[in-house]
Amino acid sequence: MSTSPSPRRRDAVAKAAAIEAAAVDLVLERGYEAVTVDMICARAGVSQRTFFNHFKTKDMALIGPGAPTVDERAARSFIVSTGPLLREATQLIRIDAGAMASDPGLLARRIRAVGTNPVLMARQMERLSAIEHELREIIQLRLQTQYPGENAEDLADQADIVTHLLAGVMRYIGQSWARQVESGETPAIDPTAIGDALDRAVGKLG
Repeated sequence: MSTSPSPRRRDAVAKAAAIEAAAVDLVLERGYEAVTVDMICARAGVSQRTFFNHFKTKDMALIGPGAPTVDERAARSFIVSTGPLLREATQLIRIDAGAMASDPGLLARRIRAVGTNPVLMARQMERLSAIEHELREIIQLRLQTQYPGENAEDLADQADIVTHLLAGVMRYIGQSWARQVESGETPAIDPTAIGDALDRAVGKLG
């Protein structure tokens, strides 16, 4: 039987969301360099101690805690599938909406805020790099399952290439999200939307 979160847990989630929103909005208003942790705390109505209980740095509050992870259920299906390899590989990546679940507009504001600073953009991409090794192993296992008679070293090279392609696809999709935000849209971040974005990109190559 499921239980609802305790009042303490709900309070912690609400404070983290307030900190994220404050950090993003202040950067959009004043610029990344001008924003301090003290300013974020004042806007969010929390103490510095509360801030650092949730986020190690100003940058982490801006980017948010929702780092990409590998979807284990999607990975199990992917390994035994024979469908479109790259499209299905995009669905291995799960992006946690975090505070955006209670503030859908935060996604659009965050993309704009991160796009104002190359350091933030680089750190955002580092998050995808952190799971590249795991993605490569899953892709290699899929290739070994699908093509059991092929040379293992060749399959490892192919997995490496697909993993690099996947990283490029995700960068492209991130840039597409930023363009959507600039035009006033709020982009979807679910796996199906990511796959659809890939299909549109590949379609342009044909």
